Amino acid sequence: MPSLPLHALLVLTVPILLGGSPPSQPGQSSAQIDADVWRPVAASVVAGDIVAMGRVYHPDAVLVSGSGTQSIASVLPRWGQDITTNKAKGTRATVEFRFTLRQDDTSTAFEAGVFKYTVIDKAGMQTPSYRRLETLLVNRDGKWRIVMERQLDAVSATDWEALPH
Repeated sequence: MPSLPLHALLVLTVPILLGGSPPSQPGQSSAQIDADVWRPVAASVVAGDIVAMGRVYHPDAVLVSGSGTQSIASVLPRWGQDITTNKAKGTRATVEFRFTLRQDDTSTAFEAGVFKYTVIDKAGMQTPSYRRLETLLVNRDGKWRIVMERQLDAVSATDWEALPH
């Protein structure tokens, strides 16, 4: 039996160690999901624009975390206040996503992976954090929207670096 190169083993085993599945081939909708959801989220974080961020969520979307569930409608104002507070302190942020699983058809999708959220203080010092993420999405009227976002446990920078780009 031929052996797999180390990078192939990492791509297959790291997501399992993180509690996920080996990466799947993105479905046909993944590029559109990136355009409708993940790139706008990243741009809204950089711009500090909570209204733009809110547009990627279905009106009935739910955030699931270790402390329970909340409607996105109740979470967005708090996130917006955090953005306002951070801007006043001269702090900004970025977010990046890497996926270990992307399953979709023309109207529904499930995605799992890790997001890297980096806070940059006014001196330019960067403080990244990494957290596992799962989302359910729906395509309504030609636009993908998140209906459920589940933020899971934190992972390390090493775990992040081992994920496919």
